[in-house]
Amino acid sequence: MKLRDWQENAFPLWWEKKRGIIKVVTGGGKTVFAIHCLTKYLEENQSNSILIVVPSIALLDQWYEGLSQSFSFKEIALNGGGEQIEDIAKICITTIDSLKNLIDKVDPENTLLIVDECHKIGTEKRGEMLTNNWHATLGLSATPERDYDDNFYIIIKKILGDIIFDYDYIDAREDEVIVNFKLLYAYAAMTKDEEDKYKKFTKSIQRRAATIGGNNMNDYPLKMLIFNRARMVKNSKNRIPFGVELLQKHKRESWIVFTENKKQAKEFNTIINTKGYKSAIYNTDLDNAAREENLNNFKNGNLNVLVSCTALDEGFDMPEADGAMILSASSSKRQRIQRMGRVLRITANKENALIVTVYSSNTEYVKLKEESNRYQLENVPIRWQQMK
Repeated sequence: MKLRDWQENAFPLWWEKKRGIIKVVTGGGKTVFAIHCLTKYLEENQSNSILIVVPSIALLDQWYEGLSQSFSFKEIALNGGGEQIEDIAKICITTIDSLKNLIDKVDPENTLLIVDECHKIGTEKRGEMLTNNWHATLGLSATPERDYDDNFYIIIKKILGDIIFDYDYIDAREDEVIVNFKLLYAYAAMTKDEEDKYKKFTKSIQRRAATIGGNNMNDYPLKMLIFNRARMVKNSKNRIPFGVELLQKHKRESWIVFTENKKQAKEFNTIINTKGYKSAIYNTDLDNAAREENLNNFKNGNLNVLVSCTALDEGFDMPEADGAMILSASSSKRQRIQRMGRVLRITANKENALIVTVYSSNTEYVKLKEESNRYQLENVPIRWQQMK
């Protein structure tokens, strides 16, 4: 397979010690890179095996599809999503949740461990299953560091090694690995009642932080105050009508809309379907068949809007979409990067992508302003807009 320049540059850094984490933006080609690594590894270690750990069934299927182009079906075994491995194959792909059914059958000292979206293994329970003397390791993620704890250093780094290569959105844009994109930050003002609640939450947060001597996110009362304020803001009344207005104003071939919760997704989907759009929901309220049908209809062009919560944050290739609306401006840098990446993959007819973020508070504004400053230095087109 023909490697991209970044893949050519990253491979010797990993091959030298056969250990480490590759930090690459969504859409940058990290799965292709990993398949190249494991292929070279098996050429040199023919009696050894590969264990690939993924967070979702979608990624389980995606990896199987990628590997089946280079390996026979007899060499690949799946564990998760209704599949269970009886005997270890040359390459075993498992979801994190099904790993416990498999891990005792694996010989770590003769295995290359690959963890996709490796930030997901940063819990004590998951980390304990993977703490072994692996012959080789490879971690993959656009955002391996975690937002609210130190478990990257405590757990993930100990299992997989250091971050040895970093390839961000700006690198990928310059290399034409992803499409050019524009950013629109749209302010939907809170109602008077919501503004009053926001101020009360903020005062309580400041008092608690003063009491404990700083913003220690390990402090449960402080953490819950911040969480409840964020939840109130993300559900503020004006986000949905302003989001609908923005979607109508900015013409795109197709949109993915990320909402805060299932209720918000349902309400947005109901309204947008009255405005001439063909829209459907994608979340865990639907059974597998309905989710698959909606996803396929979106990919085939039978739908031009797909409304989700977190189900599409990771593991789905969505090259068809050229518009993303983030109706809940997450404080999680990882979640923002994942959501942006859903619409930045290159397709033949896509000239650029538009990413719209709706926000309602100063807390959100500060984080978004910091983000916009970074992209502005690289000449990414940026606009700020207020609800009239």
